[in-house]
Amino acid sequence: MKEADYFEVKAEIVSYKKETSKIYSCIVRSEQISSAAKPGQFINIQICSALEKTPVLRRPFAISHIDKDCFEFIFDIVGRGTEILKKAVKTEKTLNILAPLGNGFDISSNVKEKLLIAGGVGIAPLKSLVQYFSNKDCNTTLIWGNRSKTHFFNLDFFIDQNLKLFIATDDGSTGFEGNVLQLLKSEINNKNLKDLKKYDIFVVGPDPMMKAVSGYVQEMNSRCQVSLETPMACGMGVCQGCAVKKKNGDGYYLVCKDGPVFYSDTICFN
Repeated sequence: MKEADYFEVKAEIVSYKKETSKIYSCIVRSEQISSAAKPGQFINIQICSALEKTPVLRRPFAISHIDKDCFEFIFDIVGRGTEILKKAVKTEKTLNILAPLGNGFDISSNVKEKLLIAGGVGIAPLKSLVQYFSNKDCNTTLIWGNRSKTHFFNLDFFIDQNLKLFIATDDGSTGFEGNVLQLLKSEINNKNLKDLKKYDIFVVGPDPMMKAVSGYVQEMNSRCQVSLETPMACGMGVCQGCAVKKKNGDGYYLVCKDGPVFYSDTICFN
């Protein structure tokens, strides 16, 4: 189902924060976007400006948190575009933003047990789900994995949400030593997690991680929702540059228009 119409706004930059060596969060003000956005939807930010003529294409980011007329997005410094964005949030007063875009998470289920699994900066769209479920009568469990303890941020927010939190690191510097799938299996074996069929499951992170976790979830006779991250030119389904192959049938979905959230058993991971 298509979500609300989008808006193009010059959103006021309220604040920014350096979360880790390469990850930043930014809070901007737009009553239109904040009131219309649903968990899992995204924004498309115009990176170029009068001083920086390129890159021309906008950059998509998940809406990670909403507070009245303000919302937050989180970004990882991975190239020239995000380097320019980092400079912009520090020096500019506004950002040109298209939002809310895409279809968010299916949150219509009456299942009270929620299982959220994040890999790295995949925590961003899941943060909005944590916020949503914290206002409902839900029992939320969050599994979050990173390469090392230095990659975690904003843990106090999640601890304050009255959820069950499990963390994993590849190098064992904090929490469980291993990846999120290994941690998931371990906690099921230890009886700290229930049968997966009892949960609504949401998985966000790198494609290999989502593919692996989704495969295991299906082996356990359950299913999960995933949020895909892919290069987007328009963010509205016009250019058709963000296609993902349908699993049961011919053709493709467009991540920006049909997603970015899909049930994992409906798509072919790249």
